[in-house]
Amino acid sequence: MSGQTPHRYSITSISNALPCVVTTSAAHEYSTGDFVRLTDLNGCMPIARGSGPLNNYRWEIVVTSTTEFSLKHPVTHEPVNSTSYPPYVSGGSSNLIETDFVYLNDDEE
Repeated sequence: MSGQTPHRYSITSISNALPCVVTTSAAHEYSTGDFVRLTDLNGCMPIARGSGPLNNYRWEIVVTSTTEFSLKHPVTHEPVNSTSYPPYVSGGSSNLIETDFVYLNDDEE
């Protein structure tokens, strides 16, 4: 079997802090060092569509609990400082970016 297993979780909170902490509505099953993409935040923050500082970017994470993780810049690995970002209102999703690939040989296709 090939393809990706969806690891998408609803967001219930995003902090305005250093580091920026995301809270999900259910246990997220992520691990520290995973990468996630936050999506559907347009309309969840009081800013113009397409100008969100967190929406649809790739972030490295540090798991802090079963429903929380903090964000790190994927290149510099520095914690994301969201103290000056617009406040979170509601909605959005966190999506695991699959980084492990399984290559099938010609016999398995």
